[in-house]
Amino acid sequence: MKTDVIQSRVCPVCGSAHKDLVFPIEFKLFDGHPMDGGYNLVQCNACGFVYADIAITQDDLDLYYAELSKYEDKTISTGGGFTQNDKNRLVDTARFIGEQIANKELKVLDLGCANGGLLQELKNIGFNNLTGVDPSAVCVDITRKEVGCDCFHYSLFDIPENFGKYDIIVSTHVLEHLLNVREAVAVMEKLLNPRGYIYIECPNAEHYRDVIHAPLQEFNAEHINHFTEVAFRNLMGRFGFQALVTADKIFKIASDQDYHAVYGLFQKQEQVENVVVFDQGVRVAIEDYIHHSNEIMSHVSATLEGLPTDKPIALFGVGQFSFKLLKTEVFKKNEHILLFDNGIAAIGKKVNGVTILPGKDMVDAYKRQSFSIVISSLIHEMPIRQGIEKRFAEAGLDAPQIVGFSGLVRH
Repeated sequence: MKTDVIQSRVCPVCGSAHKDLVFPIEFKLFDGHPMDGGYNLVQCNACGFVYADIAITQDDLDLYYAELSKYEDKTISTGGGFTQNDKNRLVDTARFIGEQIANKELKVLDLGCANGGLLQELKNIGFNNLTGVDPSAVCVDITRKEVGCDCFHYSLFDIPENFGKYDIIVSTHVLEHLLNVREAVAVMEKLLNPRGYIYIECPNAEHYRDVIHAPLQEFNAEHINHFTEVAFRNLMGRFGFQALVTADKIFKIASDQDYHAVYGLFQKQEQVENVVVFDQGVRVAIEDYIHHSNEIMSHVSATLEGLPTDKPIALFGVGQFSFKLLKTEVFKKNEHILLFDNGIAAIGKKVNGVTILPGKDMVDAYKRQSFSIVISSLIHEMPIRQGIEKRFAEAGLDAPQIVGFSGLVRH
């Protein structure tokens, strides 16, 4: 489905065009990325929802998740249960759904199933009529092989009219990525049998400030909608869904840090009073998160300014935080930047005309010209540092200066 470019987004929850600027978000992305440069973070005046005001199409976002996404890489992705923390999260989600819905014969559809981890956990507790959909062909293939269920390669907005009806639709950590949130819920509604259930889960904007994984990490090229319990109820109420449960949950991510998510189980009703409630708490919570993020970024900038100015800087790990680092003064002033990454999705792409090289090539590049190294990953900093030092030692070289920032963030 082709969509027109939206020059200024209306509220993804209530549709209002009236909004206030919260904060301008700046980052440098892959060359040619339609969101390159950043966007304004805004708040809806009608319902209080906070979102990215961007000029982009849903097709652009679908392309990112089909071709550039990290989610098909088992070693770093979430959603497949391939790490213990990710598996624990999926087990808890499946258990909650099973406790709320006793009939395991109901047909379940996971929209944005990634590598099928939640489907597997639902299967483990007795659900036996399972289907997945994902925009990544690799993820679809992994789900079919790992879970042994039907899985189809579609964008949420390209699902055929004759796809069928389901009793339970699950969409975890999907809505925060979508440009057309209300259209997504409308699609779910069409796929749902009467009195069916929808389970949704997203990062909880009210709790971004509780654990800062990286400064301004939650405002990036992937997360463009920032949900709370109030936002969930406002959104689903518009479509005639009654909230059976909404709450905050905490799970562990790869760094063993806590991560807050908002979740809700909703049931379709013939009649539900649609009352939009203004979200009173989210703006203060987000402004607090921005304030503490900026404090961390000031320390990051001070550390970068201490690097030698007479040699290049090698940035290891081309992800959301590195995209923000590339907008700092030190990187903008340095004309000799090298980029390295271990992820297959990033290698070979360009940022500011600089090709991203595989991490294994770092030592050879250093032999040609020495440089300082900045590790952009705060979650994986220590294993990356150890891997770099090991490579240099095996080559009979002392490791160059290595800078990282994991010690600056809230745990």
